[in-house]
Amino acid sequence: MICSYCYTSHIKPKHDVGHWWNNPLDSVYVCSDKCYTELEKLVKDRTWMDYKPPAIFGKKKKEEKKVSKKKSIGAVTDKQFTGDLGKFMK
Repeated sequence: MICSYCYTSHIKPKHDVGHWWNNPLDSVYVCSDKCYTELEKLVKDRTWMDYKPPAIFGKKKKEEKKVSKKKSIGAVTDKQFTGDLGKFMK
Protein backbone atom coordinates (compact mmCIF):
# COMPACT_ATOMS: atom_id res chain seq x y z
CA MET A 1 0.00 0.00 0.00
CA ILE A 2 1.22 3.54 -0.82
CA CYS A 3 0.38 6.75 1.02
CA SER A 4 -1.65 9.09 -1.20
CA TYR A 5 0.11 12.18 0.14
CA CYS A 6 3.79 11.40 0.79
CA TYR A 7 3.94 8.32 -1.49
CA THR A 8 5.78 6.23 1.08
CA SER A 9 5.35 2.56 0.22
CA HIS A 10 4.54 -0.38 2.46
CA ILE A 11 2.56 1.75 4.89
CA LYS A 12 0.24 0.72 7.65
CA PRO A 13 -2.99 2.49 6.57
CA LYS A 14 -4.08 5.21 9.00
CA HIS A 15 -7.01 6.95 7.25
CA ASP A 16 -9.12 5.91 4.26
CA VAL A 17 -9.44 8.97 1.99
CA GLY A 18 -10.93 7.36 -1.11
CA HIS A 19 -14.33 8.91 -0.44
CA TRP A 20 -12.93 12.31 -1.52
CA TRP A 21 -12.68 10.95 -5.07
CA ASN A 22 -15.63 8.53 -4.94
CA ASN A 23 -13.28 5.54 -4.84
CA PRO A 24 -14.38 2.29 -3.23
CA LEU A 25 -13.66 1.70 0.44
CA ASP A 26 -10.25 0.25 1.29
CA SER A 27 -8.52 1.53 -1.85
CA VAL A 28 -6.96 4.94 -1.03
CA TYR A 29 -5.10 5.61 2.21
CA VAL A 30 -2.70 7.96 3.94
CA CYS A 31 -0.11 6.84 6.45
CA SER A 32 -0.46 9.44 9.21
CA ASP A 33 -2.54 12.21 10.71
CA LYS A 34 -0.10 14.74 9.22
CA CYS A 35 -0.56 13.33 5.70
CA TYR A 36 -4.34 13.31 6.20
CA THR A 37 -4.36 16.97 7.28
CA GLU A 38 -2.08 18.11 4.45
CA LEU A 39 -4.01 16.17 1.79
CA GLU A 40 -7.31 17.47 3.17
CA LYS A 41 -6.00 21.05 2.77
CA LEU A 42 -5.07 20.35 -0.85
CA VAL A 43 -8.50 18.88 -1.58
CA LYS A 44 -10.30 21.83 0.02
CA ASP A 45 -8.04 24.34 -1.81
CA ARG A 46 -8.62 22.38 -5.03
CA THR A 47 -4.87 22.22 -5.61
CA TRP A 48 -4.42 18.48 -5.05
CA MET A 49 -3.51 17.91 -8.71
CA ASP A 50 -0.75 20.54 -8.55
CA TYR A 51 1.00 18.92 -5.57
CA LYS A 52 4.36 17.39 -6.47
CA PRO A 53 5.52 15.08 -3.68
CA PRO A 54 9.28 15.02 -3.06
CA ALA A 55 9.23 11.21 -3.11
CA ILE A 56 8.44 11.36 -6.83
CA PHE A 57 9.77 14.72 -8.03
CA GLY A 58 12.73 15.13 -5.66
CA LYS A 59 13.45 18.02 -3.36
CA LYS A 60 13.67 21.55 -4.73
CA LYS A 61 17.12 23.01 -4.99
CA LYS A 62 17.67 26.22 -3.07
CA GLU A 63 18.99 27.94 -6.19
CA GLU A 64 15.77 27.38 -8.10
CA LYS A 65 13.75 30.49 -8.55
CA LYS A 66 10.12 30.32 -7.67
CA VAL A 67 7.97 30.55 -10.75
CA SER A 68 4.80 32.46 -10.09
CA LYS A 69 1.76 30.35 -10.74
CA LYS A 70 -1.23 31.88 -12.37
CA LYS A 71 -4.46 31.32 -10.52
CA SER A 72 -6.20 28.45 -12.25
CA ILE A 73 -9.68 27.08 -11.95
CA GLY A 74 -8.46 24.32 -9.67
CA ALA A 75 -9.01 20.61 -9.63
CA VAL A 76 -12.25 19.45 -8.09
CA THR A 77 -13.03 16.00 -6.84
CA ASP A 78 -16.18 14.20 -7.93
CA LYS A 79 -17.86 15.04 -4.64
CA GLN A 80 -16.97 18.73 -4.92
CA PHE A 81 -18.25 18.83 -8.50
CA THR A 82 -21.58 17.14 -7.79
CA GLY A 83 -21.97 19.10 -4.56
CA ASP A 84 -21.86 22.36 -6.54
CA LEU A 85 -24.47 21.23 -9.07
CA GLY A 86 -27.32 22.20 -6.76
CA LYS A 87 -26.67 25.89 -7.24
CA PHE A 88 -27.07 25.51 -11.02
CA MET A 89 -30.24 23.38 -10.89
CA LYS A 90 -32.62 26.10 -9.70
